[in-house]
Amino acid sequence: MRNKKHRFAMYPAWEYRREIEDLNALSDQGWQLEKGGCFHSVFYRDESVRYRYALDYDQHIDDPARYRDTFAEQGWQFVSDTFNGWHFFRKKYDPTLPPAEYEIYTDESSVQDMAGRWSRLGYVFGTVELICAALNSFVLLGRPSIVNIAMSLASLLLGVVILIGARRIRRPETAGRSRKSMRWCFAVVFALLAVGLVFGLNHYDAFSTSEYVYDPDLPPWTWEMRVPLPDFYTLDVEADADANVEITVSNKSGRVLDTMGGGQDLRARSTLFLLPGTYTVSVRYAPDTAPGTTGTFRFEVD
Repeated sequence: MRNKKHRFAMYPAWEYRREIEDLNALSDQGWQLEKGGCFHSVFYRDESVRYRYALDYDQHIDDPARYRDTFAEQGWQFVSDTFNGWHFFRKKYDPTLPPAEYEIYTDESSVQDMAGRWSRLGYVFGTVELICAALNSFVLLGRPSIVNIAMSLASLLLGVVILIGARRIRRPETAGRSRKSMRWCFAVVFALLAVGLVFGLNHYDAFSTSEYVYDPDLPPWTWEMRVPLPDFYTLDVEADADANVEITVSNKSGRVLDTMGGGQDLRARSTLFLLPGTYTVSVRYAPDTAPGTTGTFRFEVD
């Protein structure tokens, strides 16, 4: 039989009571907490004892030894803590004692004080996420992309969820009402972050500067782009030519997606939603251009 157990689970701060219930249930099954974590916890097998667990939140402890001794005086054994300020305690379970014996706080004001510490932090993080969503939205106006869309939606949803949680942790009687919907919210956030990561790592970008000498007997100068993922792509074009030029973007079948032109000095930007495939940027001089006419062209896509 295994003597160690690794458990991966995430609990929003406002559902800390549910985490306590789950730890108690595992203890009843013979699995005792060895190290608690935000996402990963370790348990050891011991069926000879049962514990009741408690959580405290405090990021600023000046004297950790005195802090733990205070709880020890009430019969609580320190187990472990997390990097973000949660502390795990436990007490041997005696079914003859009243449930209040296994509450880590003795009065409601202490509970509210603990909840208030996380609530204030939650309001800060939630507000920061909403600000990030707003900033990403401004970026989207100029340079839309799947990455920016995914990150904007993730920040918006995460900010709203954290702000709701910061309010809910002060009202534990409501903590279980929308547990399922909250789980779905976090699942959507992680999915959006995964989409942003995949598209960010595989996003196509390239740069090219070329000189083109016009020859009516040769085909137009072309530059190929191989797009790996569907996304919004922005093509910045600069032309410094001795005659009027026209620059087109076309797909593999030759269908023109966009045309930029109208002068010798060209500064243009084209934003297109492109599916995976090969695309061609073509440079054409005006029909009455003399052979040997030159031009310098700069292309940048991201």
